[in-house]
Amino acid sequence: MIRFGMAQWQHPAWVDYLYPRSEVAGARLGHYAKYFNSVEVGSTFYTDVAPEQIERWASQVGENFRFVFKVPRHISHQFEEVGEAGCYKAWAEFQELLRPIGHLLGPTMLQFPAAVEPRHLPIIANLCQSWTLATPLSVEVRSLAFFDKAESESTLLRLLANAQCDKVVMDSRPVFSTEAYCESLIDAQRKKPRVPCHAIATAMHPVVRFIGHPDLERNHTWLDQWVTKLSQWLEEGREPTVFVHSSDNIAAPTLASWLDEKLLASLAGYSSQIALPVQSEQMGLL
Repeated sequence: MIRFGMAQWQHPAWVDYLYPRSEVAGARLGHYAKYFNSVEVGSTFYTDVAPEQIERWASQVGENFRFVFKVPRHISHQFEEVGEAGCYKAWAEFQELLRPIGHLLGPTMLQFPAAVEPRHLPIIANLCQSWTLATPLSVEVRSLAFFDKAESESTLLRLLANAQCDKVVMDSRPVFSTEAYCESLIDAQRKKPRVPCHAIATAMHPVVRFIGHPDLERNHTWLDQWVTKLSQWLEEGREPTVFVHSSDNIAAPTLASWLDEKLLASLAGYSSQIALPVQSEQMGLL
């Protein structure tokens, strides 16, 4: 099967759309989970999250829902500062934090910055090999050296395949396809990595992060390309997870539903995964 999700489960523009205005912010995840079966959780990247908070989130979703947590940045971004012992201690502690909700885990995301280069392959390998949870681990790299279609990229892909870790495919092509002519596009081009989109699966649970253009109709070209690739992965028995962003994330649910509809129209035996409220067409106009 395929899973769809957003980079967040609440957004001010989604009030009276994915959840009622009367609902307290702390309960919005439950409403979001009616429409999507996965979500990126960036909180664990930026700050320590208490076990009780993890349990509260888990209590709001059904058994078919999957959380994709981001690995804390002191592991992925600051491992040289914290030292080898501190890094692996934090790695073990993070896994123990997630272990109680293992049945609700999707592919946990280990996201490295552009400063992590081929010389750091040993630390990437060690982290992958010391992943002890039964659920998948996915790795995102941003150094352009890992997209050289030569030795560095091949070595990384072999490493991930041997460790049965999934590769995160970042598709930021849409937001860089035009000059930045609005505030949200300026912000997206400043924050999102501009890396080649090499859609290669190294294990059974590939992760896609699609960053849509604010001119929604422009996205059809790339969405159609993803229909082809996702169809291939599904036919190979893989279970991809697709996180759909847009430059301001307001219309991300609409883009996700378009991709779901395209898959339904083109892939025999595919079952639609998204049924948005009727306001989805209005969202597409924002």
